[in-house]
Amino acid sequence: MSDEHLSRAGAHAPTSAEGSQSEAERQLERITAEVRESAAGARAFSVEQIQRAREVLARLYALRRARRLYPAEHPAVAQTARELYSVITAYHNEGVDVSLTFFEDEVLLGEQVLAEDSMLFDQLIRDMVSIGAASITFMRGMTLEEVVRFIPVIGARIEEVEQLEGGVATLAERARCPHIAISAVSVVRDDVAVEEGDARELAKATYTGTLELLRELERLIKANQSVNVSHVKNTARSLVDSVLRNRYAMLELSGLKSFDEYTFYHSVNVAILSVALGSKLTRDYRFLSALGVGAILHDIGKMSVDLSVLNKTGPLTSDEWTEMRRHPVRGAEIVALTSGIDRASIVCVLEHHMRYDLGGYPAREPARQQHIASRIVAVADAYDAMTSQRPYSAPRMQDEAMSVVARCAGTALDPGLVRQFIDMMGYYPPRSLVLLDTGETAVVVSPSATDRARPVVRIIAGPDGTVVAPVDLDLSRADQAGGRSVVRCLDPSGMNIDIAEFL
Repeated sequence: MSDEHLSRAGAHAPTSAEGSQSEAERQLERITAEVRESAAGARAFSVEQIQRAREVLARLYALRRARRLYPAEHPAVAQTARELYSVITAYHNEGVDVSLTFFEDEVLLGEQVLAEDSMLFDQLIRDMVSIGAASITFMRGMTLEEVVRFIPVIGARIEEVEQLEGGVATLAERARCPHIAISAVSVVRDDVAVEEGDARELAKATYTGTLELLRELERLIKANQSVNVSHVKNTARSLVDSVLRNRYAMLELSGLKSFDEYTFYHSVNVAILSVALGSKLTRDYRFLSALGVGAILHDIGKMSVDLSVLNKTGPLTSDEWTEMRRHPVRGAEIVALTSGIDRASIVCVLEHHMRYDLGGYPAREPARQQHIASRIVAVADAYDAMTSQRPYSAPRMQDEAMSVVARCAGTALDPGLVRQFIDMMGYYPPRSLVLLDTGETAVVVSPSATDRARPVVRIIAGPDGTVVAPVDLDLSRADQAGGRSVVRCLDPSGMNIDIAEFL
């Protein structure tokens, strides 16, 4: 790959010196395996099992329709329940649970996006999302009686769910089905009315608190002192809460940079971007919290790398590369020794440079796919690093960085997550300074919900460069845009513009 950060992050094959595993790495390998074995849906499915997912979705959809059309005791409902039980039992007999995740307009089996099935079962996806069912896992040991008791949950109407405190989770609890787990969408919604000033103050406080945590972690690690787990988890939860309440207030702050404290600011930004991207896939609070912890700590191993290596402006020597490429393992070792950290967070720290095509580091034998949290962090890490000033490279403009991220889909980065990331950020991400085709200068406030190339902008200067009273326009709306479109991103430092003054 052409981008310097991505090449430093693992575009080349491991050296022979990295081929052997230390005892610490073997322990981390065991942790990784345990996480994959214990996490619902984390196990890889065979090609045949993925193909059979269509049967599961068809039976699930049929059961929902039957329950909506007939009373629970009707023979048609009982028959479709038996059919669903039968197809799921086939998976259980092969030693795997069946975990279905519904988000946006897609459905996943475990971590595998079912592209064709997402189109075929778009109504089912919409139905599940509408009642707040982010995922359903049918675990081994499930009985036909449990499927029958779960019918009211599968067939629930949105108005029925909205009247219940706790929503679909309450329905699932009442069903008493220990081998059928449902992950409900968080009650916090993107469209909850939040005063703009309050949202910004909350976002700033969260950002500052996460920065302070990272500074404290560096001090503790260098002093060989233990990490305060509660502090880390509480900070991650605050970040998750802030993203869920007002995603774009947090995304706007993710553009903050500091050359002198690059690692700290970079880690906060990656955490914001990761949680925001993760929240497009699921609202499962535990997953997002674990993702937040892993993202905050993803570069913690760099705190033990010599500063002369981290800040080197020229090419690294072979020994320096070896030291740099050890930081995920060092970081995972530190986190693994911290009691109370979710193991998915540890795996996230270990794997975030492994690459989607497994060409990164550390190399794992036998090779296996990155955890979903690791793949999320990898996308956020690549984008933020490219748009930051580093000792060995100048920052890329945001639109250029988004283009590189898009080109890396399917190689370094998960293509499904890249698409979601671009949908979330737009081609011109929040806090970008852009030139319009009218010659006007504007700051991007947020991406458009309908057109990734036409964000909401705040015009700050006219065609002649004269500063004007800020005017907000949604370029995706013809009645506001007046024919305007974005030409490219601009470098605010080269124009002596402080973006913060206009946000």
